[in-house]
Amino acid sequence: MQVEEIEGGREGGEKMWGVDSSNYAPTIGVAQSAQAKGCQQVVWLSGDNEELTEVGTMNIFVFWKNEEGDLELATPPLDKGIILPGVTRDSLLHLGKEYGEFKVSERSFTMEDIRLALKEGRLLQMFGAGTACVVSPVGQIVYHNRKADKYETWNIPTMEAKPNLMQRFYENITDIQYGRVDRPEWCFEVKQ
Repeated sequence: MQVEEIEGGREGGEKMWGVDSSNYAPTIGVAQSAQAKGCQQVVWLSGDNEELTEVGTMNIFVFWKNEEGDLELATPPLDKGIILPGVTRDSLLHLGKEYGEFKVSERSFTMEDIRLALKEGRLLQMFGAGTACVVSPVGQIVYHNRKADKYETWNIPTMEAKPNLMQRFYENITDIQYGRVDRPEWCFEVKQ
């Protein structure tokens, strides 16, 4: 996962292919650069404080012990208009609240927050969420530390975490999608 900063004009709040692909076209070169570094996706950052916004074309989530020591599922808020208000994002927030086992937050977090949480052993999982994949783990970040002008590799314990919240989300969402769990309020018949 390569980390890149969003440079003016990328608006994640409204993404459409075909009609206006201007949200994705400028990211192709960055994605190719990430692949050259052995990365599969790009974590998009915003601002001088490097707030995480998305991963590839997915919403980003962290599951960690926050600074107060509480288990928390966090994803960036929609208030700046650069985050896609995805259906899968909303579904995970809904399920997380329904579980009632941890705090669920829509809040900003920075690369420094991630670095510190890793150093202190508080970061349990990081993953992307979207329609095509449901959830996709982040296992490693290749971070360009601009202050030190060097690349750093950070290992994220997503797949080793117990309990594996990301996997639980995947199973719950796909159970709903395939009708193994009845959630009529989440399913709509499409008529021809």
